[in-house]
Amino acid sequence: MAQVSCLPDNQTVPINSGETILEALTTAEIPITHVCGGQAYCSTCRIMLLEGIENCTQPTQAEVALAKSLDFPFHVRLACQTKVTEGNVSVRRLILDQEDISIVDHQFVSKLSGNRKLVALLVARIRGIHDFDEVNFPYDVFYVMSRYFQSANQIISKYGGSTNNYLGTTLVATFGLEDDANPQEFTERAVWAGLEMLKAVKGLNEFLTQLSYSPISLSLGIHTGPVVLVAVDTQNQQLVTPIGKAVNLASLIESANKEGNTQLLVSESVYRQIQAKAVSERTGRLTTSDGELKIFAISTLEGEAPPFTAKNTGLAESSLLKRVAGFMERFAGRKSKQR
Repeated sequence: MAQVSCLPDNQTVPINSGETILEALTTAEIPITHVCGGQAYCSTCRIMLLEGIENCTQPTQAEVALAKSLDFPFHVRLACQTKVTEGNVSVRRLILDQEDISIVDHQFVSKLSGNRKLVALLVARIRGIHDFDEVNFPYDVFYVMSRYFQSANQIISKYGGSTNNYLGTTLVATFGLEDDANPQEFTERAVWAGLEMLKAVKGLNEFLTQLSYSPISLSLGIHTGPVVLVAVDTQNQQLVTPIGKAVNLASLIESANKEGNTQLLVSESVYRQIQAKAVSERTGRLTTSDGELKIFAISTLEGEAPPFTAKNTGLAESSLLKRVAGFMERFAGRKSKQR
């Protein structure tokens, strides 16, 4: 008889032919979560196959559909759909407590979270005010920066971006989160947003000068690359943050403005998407851990910005528990009709 070794429980249990891993673990009273009752609908029985993947049955149609929507790698399976053909298997339970269930819930409600996605990243930093809070009254800091952040976020939203991170006077905005996003369009929109932010800061400085405030200086870096989108707060389904090398590169590109005395720098991956419209003052090279990266200083884009219409950004209509309840209702209905 085959056996299933389960972590983090450090237990090994027998599994019969035709029995799913969920059934074997449940029989052995291992507390594997299965909110939907093993119907391949909630994914809370997800396991990581550590050894013996070749001894498991192929994913069912229902499992394939769910794994695709949640972007599971090949070695993450649903225990309720996986049987053992021959030989032993070693697995790790991935949903251990209520906090893990909340993370799964976030995956269902915000389909973006947990996926790898190609996006355009805009890093914006107010420079030259390292002692801003020391030479101004607290209200001055509050007033000036509130005016800036309000204007910046309005512009980013206008061009279809989402502001994900703030650190002091630095913000990171992501473009291309909507379903079926076109890389050329969302990259161009990111650059248009950056250019409009520079114009907005110029206008803001004129206003601040009239009020005897010191002007502020904006520095921008834009890069296109793949990121993994991670939930920041499971209570706020729309708040995800991009993680990956692309974020670091966008930040490095922004930092290069200081040395080059420029304001808006983009990577070569961005420039390829906008070169038909871009007016570039100069080019340069940025040294990274992976070698040199060509960067371009952009002064303007010719023509008009591509229109942006708000699209679905992967936000589902209901939480995991509501989805499961709805499924169980339909499942019960089908069973009663069969009788």
